[in-house]
Amino acid sequence: MSTIADDKVAQAIAAHLGKSKPIAAAPTIKTSSAPTVMALALGQVLFSSVFGYVPSFGDFGVTLRTTPSDSDIARLIPKADTGYVIQKDEAALLVAGMEDGDRSLITGPTGSGKSSLVKYVCAKLNRPFIRINMSGDVESASLFGTLVVRGGATVWEDGAITEALKYGAVCLIDEWELMPPEIAMGMQNLLEEDGYLYLKEKPGTSTDRTVIPSDGFALVFAGNTVGQGDTTGAFSGVGVQNTATIDRFTNTLRLNYLSQGHEINIITSKSSVSSETAKMMVRMAALVRSSYDQGKIGLTMSPRTLINWARKCKRYRVDYALQVSFTEKLNPDDAKTIHEFYTKVFGSV
Repeated sequence: MSTIADDKVAQAIAAHLGKSKPIAAAPTIKTSSAPTVMALALGQVLFSSVFGYVPSFGDFGVTLRTTPSDSDIARLIPKADTGYVIQKDEAALLVAGMEDGDRSLITGPTGSGKSSLVKYVCAKLNRPFIRINMSGDVESASLFGTLVVRGGATVWEDGAITEALKYGAVCLIDEWELMPPEIAMGMQNLLEEDGYLYLKEKPGTSTDRTVIPSDGFALVFAGNTVGQGDTTGAFSGVGVQNTATIDRFTNTLRLNYLSQGHEINIITSKSSVSSETAKMMVRMAALVRSSYDQGKIGLTMSPRTLINWARKCKRYRVDYALQVSFTEKLNPDDAKTIHEFYTKVFGSV
């Protein structure tokens, strides 16, 4: 926003050039802190009526799917985890992206709940869910399809992504940075607005080879990085993806670890440890994560590890449960650091 002094300077310059005109002050943009509510389309319900809260950016319409009559598709609809602690705005951003036909990218640290979020959203919206875990040796045949011999005849067999397109499923490409860039390039057209899949290896005409996404299909990518490589050395095998692929994502969100209060609730709901023990576990996890972020140790303590540690306490002492669930994964120097953290939080063994 310009100041009065700035306006006078601009007028003086304009006058010097013989083009002096009154310069109006920059308009003040009025904003409202009240969330906006979008009008509902036919067949939609409010997000808040399904998920039980209003996102910070406002309520909006979501489409609840009816259970498919095809049992092969219906079995792909996951069941909602009643103990799942949702990251509210991030879940709403993902759902909004699915409603808008976006190609979504979710990033976040190990164990932050990226794949669980997509699965939970699908369960709440009654949508088929297909999760594909990527690797460096993945082949296009497993994703798109290939010719196979069956009953003495050569027939085409769809891959997982092709099935998701036909079923109208939400397809999660998990750990997407591990796949070779050329495989990702095979999805370029699918990542376009109103994109489709072209199966160039499939026999037949171009019409036979073209797969138009069924209603409800959504493509979601998830990983620890944003596809531009890993500078920390923590995620072995992660590659640099083609910028043309990254540019095609139209909805990006990042998950972080939950608040300490939420993590305590998760631990107590999924194990038999007391609330006080869970508090100390979460305090120790905060020390481990801080040390990891500073590059002092080579492995962090994710919520997954915390839950496993707590569950092991049903059989072992707290310190021994920590050893078998986490410490034995570390090198000797890091293990010594973890022992010091344990002593700081829990006291001497």
